[in-house]
Amino acid sequence: MLGREAAEVEKKVLIVVVSLIVAFAVGSLFGFGYYQFTRGPAIVRATPLEPSPPTESLPSQLEATENKNLPDTNNHVSELPVSEQSPEPVLPPTEPVAEEQTVVQAQDEQQENQIKEEKVAYITIDDGPHPQNTPAILAILEEFDVKATFFVLGTEVEKYPELIEQIRQAGHAIGNHTYNHIYHETYASDDSFWNSVQKTEEVLLELTGEKPILIREPGGRFRTDPEKQQMVRDKGYGLIHWNIDSYDSRHPIPDAETIFNNVKRQAQKEHLWPAMVLLFHETGGHQSTVEALPLVIQYLMDKGFSLKTVAEMDMEAMANLPKP
Repeated sequence: MLGREAAEVEKKVLIVVVSLIVAFAVGSLFGFGYYQFTRGPAIVRATPLEPSPPTESLPSQLEATENKNLPDTNNHVSELPVSEQSPEPVLPPTEPVAEEQTVVQAQDEQQENQIKEEKVAYITIDDGPHPQNTPAILAILEEFDVKATFFVLGTEVEKYPELIEQIRQAGHAIGNHTYNHIYHETYASDDSFWNSVQKTEEVLLELTGEKPILIREPGGRFRTDPEKQQMVRDKGYGLIHWNIDSYDSRHPIPDAETIFNNVKRQAQKEHLWPAMVLLFHETGGHQSTVEALPLVIQYLMDKGFSLKTVAEMDMEAMANLPKP
């Protein structure tokens, strides 16, 4: 009983397998036929292909292309279409450049003038006038076309009044150096000091018709005494000292080269340059001072200093002279 049932099952399975194989084969044939039918044979065409026209060689094509793109050289450039002309070259404007150069040049000149204004030297000469040295000094100053300030003594003015007129006519400044430079008389008291100042003042006023407002006390006695300095300024005078000493009043009196080197050494101090006041003397045996002056003046000019008189300095600058 069981054997017959198993045989029937195997039979059914076999039938299913065979049916699947047949169905697969039929489907494959059907699909291939459909594909061939829709595609058609590749070699069957009703119209044969037309032969292609002969082509030119590659160099000929390139030559034709280049000739086509190049403009006719027989025509002027302006005859080309606007779209094919090269743009006009844009040149930079010339006037603004010239203006800029002018501005830069003006700035340089202004800076140069400012530097020169910051380097000012004041030559001051004490104790004169002197019959030999004063005319020699005036000749040197004229040769270099510079001005100086002479702080004169009343006693010497009375002896050589004509030299005061020569100093004035040459455009130099004159200051009051008291009457006789005798310390124990001049500095005995404040009254004695002012008496000495007024005596010289009266002599100069009679000669020139002017009263000098510049004062330098003998030996610079008030340099370390602010109260005495203020006493002089309160009376309307300009009290002027110095910040470069030529040391020409030392004993023995130095030679011209030593005097020049003394000035040159101290003139290296840049903080003095805006108001550099130099001290010299002219009386007695100060011939070496006369000989040193051309060296000093030439040096200052070479270094860019402008030489002025103390009369050109304002009162505030005198009171705040740079310290040595």
